[in-house]
Order: sequence, then structure tokens, then C-alpha cells
Amino acid sequence: MSKLKDLVSKGVRLIVTDTEASVTEESAEARELPPEEFEAAPPRAVTRSAVAADVADFGAVYEEAGIELPLHGYGIDKVAEMLENKRLATLQREVKATAVLAALEAASVSVRDVIQDAVLRDKALDAFEAAKGREVQELRAATETRLEAIRSEIEAFLKEKNGEMEALKNEKEAKDRALLELQTRKRREEQRLFDIVAHFLEGGDNPITTAPASAGAPLSPPPPAKSTPPDQA
Repeated sequence: MSKLKDLVSKGVRLIVTDTEASVTEESAEARELPPEEFEAAPPRAVTRSAVAADVADFGAVYEEAGIELPLHGYGIDKVAEMLENKRLATLQREVKATAVLAALEAASVSVRDVIQDAVLRDKALDAFEAAKGREVQELRAATETRLEAIRSEIEAFLKEKNGEMEALKNEKEAKDRALLELQTRKRREEQRLFDIVAHFLEGGDNPITTAPASAGAPLSPPPPAKSTPPDQA
């Protein structure tokens, strides 16, 4: 007994001869129709999907698009199970298709319904991909806008802090110059006082100090002036 006759004995209704199998007129015609014959009303429009892009099972995508099985229960997934049946595993592709078409006819199921189910799912997947693509584009635009704002904030912050640092540097340098000028003028003034007082001292230390009295770079005191006794002047 041929493999096709074996399928018949297991309940698959086929018209067979001893050497070949033939499908019914409807099944044969269905296999010869162009793709546009299987167009159906588009699934529910989904412009923004709540399903995550990394969804593992597209069932959620189909559900969101409102895709339901035909009333007879035969959708593309059911036919996929039929094609993967171990009884058909060793058959050639054309023979598998013939067997499934005959089984669909036996269940009063039009192959158009099955293919239209697949078309609807394909459209739902296209819409899902497009929705996720728009989400990514929107995210890219929003991200770039935010990044530009952050860059502007950073530039403004750096400009402000650089200005503050420059002001502190200028203030420090001005204070350093003022201190140096003070020390220089103080040294001259103390030297003047030292020299005047030295005229009236016959010996001992001059009480006038010439060393720096505050923090800063110390200035070397001038060498003490030698006083000349009045009787030797």
C-alpha cells in the first residue's frame, strides 16, 4: 500500500489511484490562485504597541491586532501542526501539501481561510515592526534633544565655573601684588625710621624692626647702620 493510501486508511480523505494522488477541484484551484486572491480586511490598526519589541511569542502581537481564528478553528498554526505530523515527515513537499489540502476539504475548510489567516498575521507583524520603528525614531529624537540640552548645560556650567576660577585667580594675583607692594613700601619706611633712630643711638640694637610682620614672602632686613659717636663726627 502506498503512503498516500496509508493516509487514507487513517482518515485522510483523498482521491487516489494505485500510482498517484489527486486533490479535489477546489484544492487544486486554491493552489493556483495568485497572492492577491488571499487578501483580507486588514487587522486592527496599531500605531503604538504596548507589546515589548523583544517579545518571545508573537501571540501577544496577534491578540493586540485583534486577530482571531476562523470559526472552524483552522488557522495557519493548525495547518503547520498538520504539516509537521510525524506521519507526513517522510513525504515529499508536494505530497504533504496534497494530504493537508485533502484533510482541509474533509473538514469543510477552505484553504483561502487558512492563507488569509497567515496574511492577517503577516500584516500584524509588519504593523508591529513599524510601530516599534517609530518608537525607536521618537526615542532617538528625544534622546538627541536631551543630550543637546545636557551639552548646553555643561557648557554653561563650565563657562560659569571658568569665569569664577578666573575671577578668583585675578583676585589672588591682585592681593599678592598688593602685599608685595605693601612689603616694599613698608621696608622703605622702616628703613627710613631705622636710619633716623640710628643717629641717636651710641650702641646697642636699633629698636626699629625691618622684618616682615605678617604672612607672606619675607624680605631680608637691611644690614644695621653703624652709628658714629658725636665726638667723632
